[in-house]
Amino acid sequence: MSLQGVKMRFLRSLLSVLSAPVIYGTLCVPLVGLLYAQVPDLVNEQGGTRNVPLLLGTELLQLLVITLCGYAVARLAPWHLRHHLVIATVLMLVIGVSVQLSFWEAVPVWHHYVFFACIVGGMHLGGYLRTRQLGGLPVID
Repeated sequence: MSLQGVKMRFLRSLLSVLSAPVIYGTLCVPLVGLLYAQVPDLVNEQGGTRNVPLLLGTELLQLLVITLCGYAVARLAPWHLRHHLVIATVLMLVIGVSVQLSFWEAVPVWHHYVFFACIVGGMHLGGYLRTRQLGGLPVID
């Protein structure tokens, strides 16, 4: 493989892993903000809520976007799709933990654990959907 090919694979690997937080930040953060703006009386001063239906709606929205993130990671990965998914999932968890710690008291504790489960499950569901689309074949460009 040429040096240019190696550089392109590295760039695709980097873009693959970084695509998850970029997509999440671009889609999910504003969508949750729009959702919460519809019911401002249920949102507390810390930006969270203790309203269970609103939290479940938030979790569903996050799961959908995180699944899209996992699909994008798998779509951009030039090879070793699972390795890219694991690295991107760890990155999302690190970012998620830091964000959740910043407003730990704003929502019930169970929300944080459901959110982490959504990251792990959604990222791998997205990767699985991409693998199914490929017919289970490994990605080799």
